[in-house]
Amino acid sequence: MVIADPQIAKMVEGIRKAVHPDRIILFGSRARGEGVPGSDVDLLVVARSSEARWKRTVPLYELLAGMGVAKDIIWWTPEEIEEWRGVRSHFINRVLSEGQVVYERPA
Repeated sequence: MVIADPQIAKMVEGIRKAVHPDRIILFGSRARGEGVPGSDVDLLVVARSSEARWKRTVPLYELLAGMGVAKDIIWWTPEEIEEWRGVRSHFINRVLSEGQVVYERPA
């Protein structure tokens, strides 16, 4: 997938190299085409991990520090997504239905 925004493309490439995710999904205002200058970048990283969910993203924030853009990075395992997918009001369903897959590991 070609990513038009060079900052998002750089973030996705850095995450891809660092954690070898299954998928990276852009969500929020930028995914809906409603982003304005200064809008944050919301990314869901889907990758395997044995770390606690809150610990996983720390290295990604460190990796992407200094890029000059606010960001919210969420890292969930495929199993966590499946666990919450059936809960109607859970935010993960909105991310999966409205988000844009900006990276998917080749099969």
